[in-house]
Amino acid sequence: MNRGSASSSGMSPKENDTQDTGSGSSSGSSANKRRRTEEPAIVGFTATSTSLSTTPAQEHHNPGSEEDNMSESTVAYQGNSVNPMAAEVDALSVPLGRALSDAGNDLTGLNVSSGDSPGWDGEPDSEKDMILHDGSSAGGDYNDPCRLTECRTYRYFGASFLGVTPVVTEEPNHGPASDLDVIKHLDDGESPMQFGTVRTDIRSSISDVDDYDRMIAFAMGSHARLGSDSMIRILNNNILQSILLCELTVGPTMHFTSLTQALSSGQARCATMVRVNLMPGVHEMEAEAEVVEDNRIIIQATPGSKNGSVVLSSRTGRPLIRVASKDAYVCISGVTFEFKNSPVTPTNLKQRCIWVTEGKLLLEHCRISSDAGIGICVLRTGIVRCEGCEMTDCGFVGVAAAQGGRAEVLNGCRVMRNRHFGVLATDARSSVVICDSELSDNGTYGAGVGAGAVVKAFNCRVLRNQVGIVSKGSASHVQLEGCDISQNARIGLGAREGATAEARTCTMTRNQYGMCVSNAGSKVVLDQCNMSENTTHGIGASEGGELIAFRCEMRGNQVGVVSKGETSRVTLKFCKANENGRIGLGIREGGIAICTGCEMKRNQYGVCSLNTGAKVTLNFCDASNNERYGVSSSDGGAVEAVDCKLNHNQQLGIGAWHSTSTVSLLRCTAISNGRTGIAARVGSRIEAHFCTLRKNHQFGVYVCGEGSSVQLINCSSSDNGLYGVGASEGGTAEVARSCMKRNLQAGVVAKDTGSSVNLNECEASENGRIGVAAIVGGNVEANNCIMKGNQRVGMGAWHSSSKVKLLRCEASSNGATGLTAIEGGKVTAIDSVIKGNVNVGVVAKDFGSMVYLRHCTSRENGRIGVGARGQGLVEAIECAMVQNFQSGVAAKDRGSKITLLKCDLSHNGRYGLSVREGGCVEAVECEMLRNHHMGVCVWHAGSSVSLWRCEASMNGTHSVGARDGSVVNVFNKSQDSARLTAASGSGATPPSMDSPSFDPVKEGKEGSSDRLIDLL
Repeated sequence: MNRGSASSSGMSPKENDTQDTGSGSSSGSSANKRRRTEEPAIVGFTATSTSLSTTPAQEHHNPGSEEDNMSESTVAYQGNSVNPMAAEVDALSVPLGRALSDAGNDLTGLNVSSGDSPGWDGEPDSEKDMILHDGSSAGGDYNDPCRLTECRTYRYFGASFLGVTPVVTEEPNHGPASDLDVIKHLDDGESPMQFGTVRTDIRSSISDVDDYDRMIAFAMGSHARLGSDSMIRILNNNILQSILLCELTVGPTMHFTSLTQALSSGQARCATMVRVNLMPGVHEMEAEAEVVEDNRIIIQATPGSKNGSVVLSSRTGRPLIRVASKDAYVCISGVTFEFKNSPVTPTNLKQRCIWVTEGKLLLEHCRISSDAGIGICVLRTGIVRCEGCEMTDCGFVGVAAAQGGRAEVLNGCRVMRNRHFGVLATDARSSVVICDSELSDNGTYGAGVGAGAVVKAFNCRVLRNQVGIVSKGSASHVQLEGCDISQNARIGLGAREGATAEARTCTMTRNQYGMCVSNAGSKVVLDQCNMSENTTHGIGASEGGELIAFRCEMRGNQVGVVSKGETSRVTLKFCKANENGRIGLGIREGGIAICTGCEMKRNQYGVCSLNTGAKVTLNFCDASNNERYGVSSSDGGAVEAVDCKLNHNQQLGIGAWHSTSTVSLLRCTAISNGRTGIAARVGSRIEAHFCTLRKNHQFGVYVCGEGSSVQLINCSSSDNGLYGVGASEGGTAEVARSCMKRNLQAGVVAKDTGSSVNLNECEASENGRIGVAAIVGGNVEANNCIMKGNQRVGMGAWHSSSKVKLLRCEASSNGATGLTAIEGGKVTAIDSVIKGNVNVGVVAKDFGSMVYLRHCTSRENGRIGVGARGQGLVEAIECAMVQNFQSGVAAKDRGSKITLLKCDLSHNGRYGLSVREGGCVEAVECEMLRNHHMGVCVWHAGSSVSLWRCEASMNGTHSVGARDGSVVNVFNKSQDSARLTAASGSGATPPSMDSPSFDPVKEGKEGSSDRLIDLL
């Protein structure tokens, strides 16, 4: 602004229009230019007069540094006093506050003071030192559409005026303007919003655009209070208004035919505020309109013009508007900008339609398009605010902020159909704020952030772009709240290469990927967001990216949540990944996930951990009602679950596959799953502590395949359709302090060669058929276990190579047998108790079947304590077969054999030892005492008993009995053998084997061998 020429020559602003570049003296022009750079520009309050001149004293007055000037002067009306006037005022070059101060003696009712001193006779000590007082009523009438009602502080380009607030009767009071030199919500060094705090009000850096009425109200109010002898009084209303406002009209029939011509005119350059009205039509601009001085300019469609009727167009490849002054303030409303530079080439792709390098630009209800490049570009210290605007069909980007520039896209803006970016922020300190606006149908990104820039969006819609919003590069940051990011062809929200993003209460739906974060150092935080119905996944972290989500929902995607790649990390708290097409939570290739209080329900798979290094940690989570598995670990993946629910899945509650895959469970439940509660296969490993596995349709626990293993500690596997615990095809299970009850077939089963189950302090009770079984080559070892109340067998081995070993166990009250070896199975029991079983305590049946007992007791069984049949073999050492309802020991069928050493066969209901149909028993140092009927009884040809140093006495009827061709070999204490052969004849009782009168030769000669020994 060249105010010096008008002051020196005495010309009016109108006259200065034609000679604004040097018509006055060169010295005056130079001095005034110097003053403009040194003095604070309180825009809107600069007084002008053609009759005032500057005294030497005034010229010598030091205006001080920019910081010491009146950037925040304060005006208040208090007492009526008159001070002597020090000097006349050069009103063209001195701000109104300074002019009023120097002319204080001539201002009726005004008192000028500085800070705490009664008068201002020097430099102000700070920006707040200038105070004007007026003691008149605050409610006076100033013959103005405004009246003064209350005291308030106003800011105009860094200047604050504390005084009466003008309440405008024709339009609402907008309150104090923000400090235009600082963007409050994008202050440098501001930390990202922390979730859990309420979003604060967005304070714009540009507000109170057209405050002309307020300026007039202030100036006219001051004018009305001046005394009759005041020099300021001579500035009548018309002159004052012309000083404050220059209003120009641009049109083909007007004095100014182009915007460039109007802005470069003398009127515009001298006035505090310039208002340019553009007539309807297309204004072809040959050169860009530049604002390179500290002007306050308003450009608008002529009042009453239709929307879109005013068009600024350029076909020369030059920008339409450029703002490049630090304190310039430009407001444009109701204008359409069309930038043409056809054909589009790589060299002109980034041409700018509107650009701001310094100063501030406000666009209201404008439409901007640039087929060859950038719609709006803001750089360096520039600030742009758009309200209700459309930035469309730009060849590169709709709105761009770079090199520290700042942009605001607010209140119903639409950024659409741009070739690459809707909004772009790049470089450190650059920032864009988007509020209540739409970014849609852009060719690549709705909004892009890079190289350390920041974008914040609130209540926005980001629709139908290739990528909704992307944050790229270290220190780049995106903050979103209440946004809808949907229907984008690829990604809704992305952060990569060290960038960060935050989103709260946002919706990211119907994209290919709802949210993606990738590369080490990249991080995204989500709170109460909805990532649903995306084609591939709802949210994902890859290649080292980190994702944290609170109270979010991922529904209707192929995969709800993905973490892929080494060091990629997902943390979910109280989230829901339900009803996805395949997987609720999928972690693979080294990814990590930590979930607390989350749901993964009604997916095909609730949780999957895939590949070596992948790890999922679940705390208080629910992976239930999935079509296949609640939780799956495969190909080396790992899962840790604590206090989780894995229920009602159609196949498995939790499953692990392949070598090095692991699952660890603590206090979890796997209930009512379609097949199995817990399954480990193909070399995987599962550990479960304090878990409940109940009512699964097949197995509570199933381990299958060589190298596969399951460890259960303090668990319950009950009420399952087949087995509580099953191991097959080489799988192994270790079970401690656990309970397997009421399973439909068996509590524990080890099947196939190499399969094994180790039980320690466990209980397998009340199961449908068997408590514990080894079948088809399986192996079971039990220590301090109880097999009680099972419908058929407490514990048994079936088939060749199947083995069962018991140590200090109890097999009691089972529906048929306590211990069983069948079809070649082998059972070894040491220090165990077999009691109260309905039929037999211990039995070996079929060829190759064998039972070995040592220090065991088989008592109170419904029929027999220990039996062998069908060529089964039994060996018992130091055992007791007592108090059984029929026989202590019984051998039946040819080839069946029982060997007893130091055993007690006493107090049984009928016989201590019974052999029939070809069975064989050998007993050494055994006792058959006090049996209800006989100590030893042998039937049928081929049946035999051999007794060494045994005692059969005090039995009910006979000590030893043989009949039907059976043989009893008795070896007395002197090792002399005796043979008793029973054929037929009357019943007789042979003498006791320990009796001195027993002589087998004599008995034979007397024909006692032909006598029938009636055992009944």
